Amino acid sequence: MWGDQVSVISCDMRHWEAPEKADIIVSELLGSFGDNELSPECLDGAQIFLKDDGISIPRQYTSYLSPVSSHKLYNEVRLCKDKDKHPD
Repeated sequence: MWGDQVSVISCDMRHWEAPEKADIIVSELLGSFGDNELSPECLDGAQIFLKDDGISIPRQYTSYLSPVSSHKLYNEVRLCKDKDKHPD
């Protein structure tokens, strides 16, 4: 159905040379916080491949940290540490 209208380019965009600017760019670089995928840098760098009126998906996103507290997990980890100090 879309075979003659859509080109899917599956590669690292840092090594690709576009023959023309794209109407739409879709990135899967979300959820990469903390694993050095350089998501913001890659998404910003890909904008040179996008037409002036093109669409980037995602258009924007925010990475953030949120503190988590769990007495159950804390106690389980503490017990593991105690076992390391006093092996059976």
